[in-house]
Amino acid sequence: MMKIRKTLVWTYLLKFINLVKNFHPENRQIIDNTGWLFLGKVFRLFISLCVGTLAARYLGPDRFGTLQYALAFSSFFLPLSTSQMSKIITRDLVREPESKNKILGTAFIVQITGGILAATLSIMFIRLISPQSLYIHLLVAIVSIKFIFNSFQPIENWFESQVKSKFQVLASNLAFVIITIIKIVLIIVKAPLFLFAIIISLEAIIYSFILIFYYQIDNENIRNWRTDFKSIKYLLQESYPQFLSATAILIYSSIDQVMLGNMVGNSSVGIYSSAVIICEAWSFLPFIISSSLYPTMIKAQNLSKSVYRKKIQKIYDLTSLLSYAIIILILPLSGFLITLLYGANYQLASSILSVYIFTSLFTFQGEVMSNWIVAEGLQKLNLYAKLIGLCANIMLNLLLIPLYQGIGAAIATLISASIANYFCFLFWEKTRENAILTTKALFLPLRLLTLLQRN
Repeated sequence: MMKIRKTLVWTYLLKFINLVKNFHPENRQIIDNTGWLFLGKVFRLFISLCVGTLAARYLGPDRFGTLQYALAFSSFFLPLSTSQMSKIITRDLVREPESKNKILGTAFIVQITGGILAATLSIMFIRLISPQSLYIHLLVAIVSIKFIFNSFQPIENWFESQVKSKFQVLASNLAFVIITIIKIVLIIVKAPLFLFAIIISLEAIIYSFILIFYYQIDNENIRNWRTDFKSIKYLLQESYPQFLSATAILIYSSIDQVMLGNMVGNSSVGIYSSAVIICEAWSFLPFIISSSLYPTMIKAQNLSKSVYRKKIQKIYDLTSLLSYAIIILILPLSGFLITLLYGANYQLASSILSVYIFTSLFTFQGEVMSNWIVAEGLQKLNLYAKLIGLCANIMLNLLLIPLYQGIGAAIATLISASIANYFCFLFWEKTRENAILTTKALFLPLRLLTLLQRN
């Protein structure tokens, strides 16, 4: 029996090697692009967990929670700084590469205007909501500066459309390394909390300048960008449903921390955030897969419905496989991981982590669903789903936080994520067929088990 299994393993391994050797050049380019994105994110994941947990240990649950509260609150206005045009810009650059300067220039103007507006509104609203918390006002003002520098994000979309993500990865990692060194110095010298807020915005500034540099050395020039006012109207019309849905996403993903801070205290936010950070550390995986395969999804859409459907199902299956692998890895080690990374002061976060990790099942699928929705032009339905999820999250938080504090917030997030990323789309006729593909992906372990039993 063992010999048969070894033979099967070697047979499949050889088939895989031959498959890689015979890849079409376009597929090799996709793998290379995905590899760059993956390596970049893994590098950041490892270093940020090490240094981030050192910072959390140094700051303690209360001060760490205060910083996380400021970040969570300011994130409500993040979509204004990007207008959620990323997928729209990438789609248009793939379809009309000859119009790149008009597309990029127009997107830049829209996003820098949105960034200034986002920073201004963040400062105004925190003063209204917490008029006595002057230190919170300062932290929110500092971290909101980064919104203005999101205006250079269209350069990322250009590299993505050309399947040249190595430039984006190099720029991101170089900025990350610089900021990590500064953060370590701040921990060593026992710096005050506001300096940790400053380096959050400083990373966005450094990244923008490095991104421009790589864009220039790739024989491109931002001086060639031009603004077309008709295109501004087009971009806003195309992206506003995505903008509203992204706002709903960010609010329901951050509202738990804000409500915890207001209803329980900043220390509970620090404990809760330690679990969330571990879970969200893996969120780059579906983003890498979906962003690298998005151009090929657009091309498959023009071939045939069966090819298009198979392509989407494969992406769903892959993201589902990753989410189950992460759950299996994290669930039995939750207590050990929290104590190892954050220390005994954060031990209560282990139960929160055990619940929150299951949200990856739905958020991973939601990333792929968002790409499909943009390709199909159904952005309004995505908006409705996220708004329903947001309402559910707020109501569940109001009900569960007083009873279970951080665990209640985690349960609320899990339920609302399933509603916003899956159940709504299963209910609507226009998205039901695609949601069935999601259902098949969610039941991937049973499908694999059935397949193994047949063999």
